[in-house]
Amino acid sequence: MTPVLRRPLPATAVALTVLAGLVMIGIGIASWAAGRNWLALGFGLWLTGYGLVQLLLAWRVSRGGTFALGLVVASSLLHVCVLGSFMTAGDTAQLIGSLLLAPFALATLVTSVLSVTRGELDKAVRQNA
Repeated sequence: MTPVLRRPLPATAVALTVLAGLVMIGIGIASWAAGRNWLALGFGLWLTGYGLVQLLLAWRVSRGGTFALGLVVASSLLHVCVLGSFMTAGDTAQLIGSLLLAPFALATLVTSVLSVTRGELDKAVRQNA
């Protein structure tokens, strides 16, 4: 286990980013399977690629990458904005799905921002040295 993962804030941000990446990959694969046209294929490829990027960011943060942690903050802000947009779309299914996912997106945002502002990655590296 890396020193970063021994600290609760960055470990939570990493775990939730991995979860987000796996969800994106799952939605991408479901899009491939459900769609029989180029749009579904393109959307599925994009989501799968985005999910893989989320997994890469989580791995990099677990190794102490401060720039990657900044990208986790940015992507979690994006996730919160997308969920907010889905909540206001007027569709009941989107509202329910967004309400179910909102706590995870907000927790990722809060833990990643707190990790940045409290210097958690630097503390982990200094503690291990």
